[in-house]
Amino acid sequence: MEDQTAIHSFSYRAGALTLFAALAIVLPIAVASVTRQSLPVTLALMGSTFIIEYGAAPVGILGGLDPLFVLFVLACIALGVTLLLFGLCGTLAEHWPRFARFLEQTRGMAEGSRILARYGILGLLPLVIVLGFYVCAPVACIFGWRRDHATLLIMAGYLFACTLTILATLGILEVILP
Repeated sequence: MEDQTAIHSFSYRAGALTLFAALAIVLPIAVASVTRQSLPVTLALMGSTFIIEYGAAPVGILGGLDPLFVLFVLACIALGVTLLLFGLCGTLAEHWPRFARFLEQTRGMAEGSRILARYGILGLLPLVIVLGFYVCAPVACIFGWRRDHATLLIMAGYLFACTLTILATLGILEVILP
């Protein structure tokens, strides 16, 4: 019985990993092909996004990609990575008792703080702008915030930062290349 559960858990996790990879990698490439965006520039944008997150927007804009497509690619990668990190956090908690105890302790402290329990999740909005999406999902997991709410706030803050970066890049190009 235990072997069946382990196999089911592994296949579930493998399917989730495939979904997150498809969201972050395959979907932007497919949309680039359909909308006739430059595939090399799209790949450069994707690679840059994995490293410098919303700071990669100028790579796509300067490469001649449509600004809405750049926003779409950035959003796909951020969402895919965020969901993957939530999944990894859950897997760690499930299979590593020490990590599960750590989560239990930190969640207890977070619930003990009135301000953190009530407003802490809203801190994800500025946190994603300052530290990025790689940090936000683990923080939400550690404090025990609802994944759906945390994901919405992470994406809202990230899309805000992406939009500002794209607009700033377009504005700078207007000044430099009238």
